[in-house]
Amino acid sequence: MPAMKLTPTAAMRARDVSRPRDEHVTEAEAAEAAKDEFRKQAAAGRRPSRGRRPGPGARPAG
Repeated sequence: MPAMKLTPTAAMRARDVSRPRDEHVTEAEAAEAAKDEFRKQAAAGRRPSRGRRPGPGARPAG
C-alpha cells in the first residue's frame, strides 16, 4: 500500500478545520441554552407542543 504524502499545506488545512470558530461556539452555547430551557419546561409539566395529532388508537376527548 503506498504511503500518503503529507504536505505542509494539507497539514495546516486539517488543523484549521478541526478548530471551532467563534460563531460555532456561539451557536453551540445558544443550542445548549435552548435545550436547558426545554428541560425546565418539561420538568414543570409545561411541555411545549410539537404539533402532533392523536394516533388512530387515541380516545376521543370528552
